[in-house]
Amino acid sequence: MGRAKIKRGSTSVDMTPMCDVAFLLLTFFILAAQFKPQDALNVTPPSSVSNKVAPQKDFLNVTIDKNNKVFLDMDQKLKADVITELGKERNISFSPQDVKDFENTGYVGVPISQLQQYIKLTPEQIAKTDLPGIPVDSANNELAAWIGAAKAVSLGAHLNFLIKGDDAAKYPIFKAVVDAFKQNDEFKYNLVTNAKQVPEGSELYKKNIREQLEGKKAEDAKK
Repeated sequence: MGRAKIKRGSTSVDMTPMCDVAFLLLTFFILAAQFKPQDALNVTPPSSVSNKVAPQKDFLNVTIDKNNKVFLDMDQKLKADVITELGKERNISFSPQDVKDFENTGYVGVPISQLQQYIKLTPEQIAKTDLPGIPVDSANNELAAWIGAAKAVSLGAHLNFLIKGDDAAKYPIFKAVVDAFKQNDEFKYNLVTNAKQVPEGSELYKKNIREQLEGKKAEDAKK
């Protein structure tokens, strides 16, 4: 009795459906992606050998440029609550559209009285505008109001306060920024610097080597 012959199917695979799915996914991610807002300014901070990386979430960053102007940016998820709280404290009515515009603004570089006009500007218009910066003089330190609003909406949760100053900025402006933190009983903040390689043989270099060896021993012990 002869065996039945099994018809062999084609081994080729039609990739058209898979290509369609790939393009659909690519289109979705492009449309849904949120691009990082532009930095406040291109500043050149002093160098240090610190190996810590500036936090990228739950942060409020104060930037001082070479012309001693102060700018502010913060974690995207904080923006709506912070501007709403600031409006309550300053008796300013920010509309839902104002809040949305503020969320799309990369950084703040004007007094609070000009904020509603400022957040209507496009990034291109902001780049072409000579911004006055946030007032931090002793008579009107508005940076303290921003810090206070951020602390109020955090409800006791930890916030990462950063100060990024240009190496050419003057000491009095740094002092005014620190005073704004002091007014809010905030004494812990991170200074953002340009990291450079730790000199070999230095105490920090030896400390890093010891920590690496201890970490390796701990990993080996777990195995």
